[in-house]
Amino acid sequence: MKFKEKVLQFGEGNFLRAFIEEYINEANDNGYDGKVVVCQPRTNNRVINLLNAQNCSYDIVKRGKLNGELIDKRVKINCISRCIDSSINMSEIESTFCSDELELVISNTTESGIVYDENDELSSFPYVSFPAKITYLLYNRYIDGKNGVVFFPTELIENNGEVLKNCILKYVNLWNLGKDFSDYVNNDCSFCTTLVDRIVTGHNENDDDKCSVTCEPYRLLVVSCDERAKKILPFKDDTVIYTDNLSLYRERKVKILNGIHTLIAPGAYISGIDIVRDAVNNEHFSKMIKNALPEIISTIDFNDEECYAFANEVLERFSNPFIDHKLFDISLNSVSKFKSRILPSIIKYAKINGTAPVTLSRSLAYLIAFYNHKCDRKYQPNDSDSVLSFFENMPTVKAVMANINFWDIDLNKIPNMTKIVEEFYNEI
Repeated sequence: MKFKEKVLQFGEGNFLRAFIEEYINEANDNGYDGKVVVCQPRTNNRVINLLNAQNCSYDIVKRGKLNGELIDKRVKINCISRCIDSSINMSEIESTFCSDELELVISNTTESGIVYDENDELSSFPYVSFPAKITYLLYNRYIDGKNGVVFFPTELIENNGEVLKNCILKYVNLWNLGKDFSDYVNNDCSFCTTLVDRIVTGHNENDDDKCSVTCEPYRLLVVSCDERAKKILPFKDDTVIYTDNLSLYRERKVKILNGIHTLIAPGAYISGIDIVRDAVNNEHFSKMIKNALPEIISTIDFNDEECYAFANEVLERFSNPFIDHKLFDISLNSVSKFKSRILPSIIKYAKINGTAPVTLSRSLAYLIAFYNHKCDRKYQPNDSDSVLSFFENMPTVKAVMANINFWDIDLNKIPNMTKIVEEFYNEI
């Protein structure tokens, strides 16, 4: 089979190499004739150089449980044709972006990568933000009379496709690139919104393959896109979901997967537990998760059976014997995580039932105890100076709950929540 360089990927990190590349590799095994050109969005060229040194071929090492089966296997990835060092060869990226073969542009530039900066100037290319780079490259493609492309951002921000598109359109206006080009962006290009899910632990230093990536066997890719993109995308698998309502899947993931992490991390850590696997297998915290799930799932506008099946998958993944996921790492910025991951469930539950959910409310007591060092462990919570300063003054439980800067609302106004949190905090 003769392969074409159909994909340009901005991002050379562990996640894309352990996630997207596996999908494309499998697609090629099933008749997709596409190769990936990879470039790094920042100046660090270490991974690019390592990949080029071994002909852009490497192994994914999948280790963990999947559907009750213990998996430990290597998969050879050979869908990357070449890597371009963007720090020294932007002209090669320009020619690749404007090629007849290009169909798909994939990115993972971290959550801070897709941002609009009004100080970016057209004449400053390539020393501009990622969306500004894309605008410049896409404009050149448009001037060359080439077809539009499909953009596939995987950055972990809500509505990532729309955010990228809106940034590009802002640069079109800022740089006066004209209505015809704006129409080209809107009508000839497709912007996918995605939700990606796989735990990737990175490279094992003892592996002879310098570019190998270790990850769990579980994977999930949820995509919202137009029909044009659907025809072009090579992602066809039972772990890929195409939907018109991606927000529901995002809500399910944030409230269940991320929510359970935030539910147990502060309390388990001050209880002397270090690893997620040990926390979910601990009698007390296992019961806490079991009691919290009905509270969470009752607030998700999704099929209950599917939510519980997803929760069981999550708990299996958290019990992975090959991954030592540290609770203290998860406790980073726990206040903001509680606000985004658990508080929406508390608020909606109280609206439905007229009272705060017991278990989710108790998790706030654990969070307060974590920040107030209510244990014998020596540690410093990892959070902003303003959050740490607030807790250093040893506020009351009610004062924490009343902090609108934390929660946007006074949590004491949620029926029975103050009583639940204070009583459990005193038990702690």
